[in-house]
Amino acid sequence: MKTKYPPCRSCGKKDLQLIISFGRTALADRLVTHEQLLLPEITAPLDLVFCPSCSLVQITESVDPEILFGPEYPYFSSVSPSLLKHFRDSAEHLIEKRGLNSTHLVVEAASNDGYMLKVFHERGIPVQGIDPAQAPARKAQENGIPTLIDFFGKELATKLRTEEGKAADVFLGNNVLAHVPDLNGFVEGIRIILKADGVAVIECPYVVDLVDHCEFDTIYHQHLCYFSVTALDKLFRRHGLFLNEIKRVPVHGCASSSNRWNVWAGA
Repeated sequence: MKTKYPPCRSCGKKDLQLIISFGRTALADRLVTHEQLLLPEITAPLDLVFCPSCSLVQITESVDPEILFGPEYPYFSSVSPSLLKHFRDSAEHLIEKRGLNSTHLVVEAASNDGYMLKVFHERGIPVQGIDPAQAPARKAQENGIPTLIDFFGKELATKLRTEEGKAADVFLGNNVLAHVPDLNGFVEGIRIILKADGVAVIECPYVVDLVDHCEFDTIYHQHLCYFSVTALDKLFRRHGLFLNEIKRVPVHGCASSSNRWNVWAGA
C-alpha cells in the first residue's frame, strides 16, 4: 500500500515520492550526560521524499523546534576558524558591495552567537540578531550584539517592521532555511522585513552535492529540506522575491559545498 505523506512544505501539493527511508532514528546534535543515558532516547521517522510539483527534496517528519533548538542546543558557530573566516569575508564583501554604513540595518535569522553580525557591528552598522537557541543567543548579547531569542517568521517580521520600524537593507540567513518547518512563513517574513531595494543573502547546502557524493549523513531531523535552484526559485517567487545571484562556496569541505543565494525584494 502506498504511504500517505503530509503535503509538500513549499507548494502544499500531495503525492510526494519516497527516495529513501531510514526508519525511526535518534535525533542528531544531542550530547547526553551520563544520567541521560538511562533515559529513553527521542526517536522519529526519517523518510526523504521528492515533490514532483516544485522539485523540493524534504523529510516528512517535523520534530518540535523547541526540542531540536532548545536550551541544551550545543552548537556555537564561532568555534570553527574556517567558518569565522568565511563569514567575515562574506560580511566585508557585502559592506563594500552594498555601501553599508550607519544608516543601514542588517538583520540575521539564526544568528547564533553573533559571529557574523559582529563584523558589521565593528564597522558601526546597526544589526539585529534573531536566534531561538538560548546559549549562543545570550553569548551574542554578552558581546554587545542585539539579539532576540525567538524564531524568525512572518509574525516576528511584522512586529519588527510595524511596531519597531525596523526595515532591513540586508537580511542574512546562513544555514537556517533547511531547518525551517514553515518555509512559506519564513520567506514571507523576509519579504515583510526587507526594504524595497533590500537584498537577502541565503546560504544552505546544495542538493546536487547530496546526490553526487552520496551524503546520506547530512539527512537528519534538523535538516528538513534539501534545496535545488529550481525549488528555491519557485519558493521565493511565490512571495514576490527573486533570485538574482548564485555563488557556490566550498565551506563544508572539498567534497561538499553550500550555495549562496542573493535574493532581491520587489519585482
